Amino acid sequence: MIQNNQELEATLERIERFQKQVEKIREVETNPRNYELSAGGFLAEIDRMHLELVEYLSTHPSELIRLITAVDHINTEGVLFNFLSWHVWPHSQEKYS
Repeated sequence: MIQNNQELEATLERIERFQKQVEKIREVETNPRNYELSAGGFLAEIDRMHLELVEYLSTHPSELIRLITAVDHINTEGVLFNFLSWHVWPHSQEKYS
């Protein structure tokens, strides 16, 4: 989730770069199936970033601070997240469920 205006600007720049990449693929790719395969990942990421953008802009700053504070209290020690999957990286002998 975008947490401040600096992250907002970075997300907007990233969306613009991805859109330009898709435009370039569209210009040079002659096979529709290859275009779909080449552009699909960029388009999915643009959609994901747009959702984050809308969520950030639709949240009042005072509510955003409460959301960020609430997330800070979640214990994620030993867990690595990304948008595709998550993995548990044990730091000790204890088992994670």
